[in-house]
Amino acid sequence: MNYTTRIRVAGNTAAPALYALHAKGYAVTLSYEGDDANGYTAEYEAEKDGRLFSATTPEELLGLVAMWEVRGDDWRASTEAERAWHAALAGDEA
Repeated sequence: MNYTTRIRVAGNTAAPALYALHAKGYAVTLSYEGDDANGYTAEYEAEKDGRLFSATTPEELLGLVAMWEVRGDDWRASTEAERAWHAALAGDEA
């Protein structure tokens, strides 16, 4: 299939994801968790209007914000909805 746009997470997607979060009005911070023995893990956080989202990459962070923007405070999927998605992805749609 020919696509007009094709994007995959890579080294050139972190900054645009952070710019998108900023354009949406989120304050984004970066900190590191861990210690010298086990290394460090990046922790990105986006905060706006009393809501806090956190992830290990800017792309994940933008995805969480987008999920919440679509689903709202009732963002969690029910067990039934999860099963339906698994079946659809496996090609077992009824």
